[in-house]
Amino acid sequence: MKFIHAADLHLDSPFQGLHNESLPTPLWEQIRQSTFTSFQRIVDGAIDQNVDFVLLAGDLFDRQEHSVSARVFLIQQLQRLADAKIPVLIIFGNHDYYSGDIKQLGYPDNTTVFGNQVETKKIQLTNGQVVAITGFSFQNQWVNEPMINDYPNAVAADWNIGMLHGSLAGLDSPEANYAPFTLKQLQSKNYDYWALGHIHKRQSLDDKGLINYSGNTQGRHINETGEKGYLLVQSTGHELTTAFQPTSPIVWEVVAMKITDKSVDNLANSIMNALSKQHYSKLHFIRIRLTADQAIPDTILESLASGDLLTAVQQMNTGSWQQLNTWVTSIKAAAGSQRIISSLDQSFFDEAKQQTLTPEQLDRLTQQSLDKYPFIKADLATRDSQQDIFEQTTAILQRHVSGPEDEEASQK
Repeated sequence: MKFIHAADLHLDSPFQGLHNESLPTPLWEQIRQSTFTSFQRIVDGAIDQNVDFVLLAGDLFDRQEHSVSARVFLIQQLQRLADAKIPVLIIFGNHDYYSGDIKQLGYPDNTTVFGNQVETKKIQLTNGQVVAITGFSFQNQWVNEPMINDYPNAVAADWNIGMLHGSLAGLDSPEANYAPFTLKQLQSKNYDYWALGHIHKRQSLDDKGLINYSGNTQGRHINETGEKGYLLVQSTGHELTTAFQPTSPIVWEVVAMKITDKSVDNLANSIMNALSKQHYSKLHFIRIRLTADQAIPDTILESLASGDLLTAVQQMNTGSWQQLNTWVTSIKAAAGSQRIISSLDQSFFDEAKQQTLTPEQLDRLTQQSLDKYPFIKADLATRDSQQDIFEQTTAILQRHVSGPEDEEASQK
């Protein structure tokens, strides 16, 4: 048996926040097409490797009201698999939830879509083995109840596979808690494999590597770094192994860079020189994380706050992105090692920081002002973005608390 486990295609993702006047038009077109390109490569892989079937574990579309072109594209790719006689089994998630008549979707005959109640489908492989696959599709955006309770124990078949779009209770993730389950609940069903969706970070939840999130197929922002793609699952006897197959045309990455000069112009040139030495073989979207042995100079912090440094870098990047396979999307400053000179003042500062620089306070400050910009609110809800804000705030506050005389003393 050999099959593909993929999830979270997010076709038609708008990539909000990336499109600005500095972004070259050909690059924007590559971004817009990236989720489609990745899925097409998954289909290519399924056909080339002659898999027995393909599992798509939810969030095929970025939103329930997707475009006609995205729907047509999906059907075209499903038809390619139908022409290759490869069955496809689909569950819908919280982004592409569906409660209508499945027959109205217009999918080819090779495609099975699970309904809104947990059900088991059986398929027979060319070698005669029977595979029982159990799953359900979200009927609305919010499925907070533990649907795992409705999954039956393993049924009579050569293989039992579970498909579930949801989150592990207590999982360290910025994702909301949808169709929650525990690892113990999954294991109690005695399935041979669990194909999970919803969490965009590829990971295995068990020691045997048989309960897996395949991750999304194309990173959409800096909090989804690294290669993206699908899991190829194969059997040897009655043992299953998984192998990751990359398909995403764009990779997000954080590059750390130490500041050695206070000049903004020199720093912009240094950033581009450093990126020219990376030799990326595919397109990378980069966040530069600036570090310093002590405190980051005020001139640099001001250029970051105003956006001047990013503008200067992107202007240089415009003429070289194709050659370097690189586009700088953001520049952030890590907190320096500077501390307030007085130990007493430092203790008060640290106490105040613990009380004010918290996710709860950030959410309270941005709750109403960013209601019109849900993509910004979603980014601010992630741990990495919050940490960036807290680090930069700490660096700026320490400078103002320390004062010029203390800064000079700290450098002696």
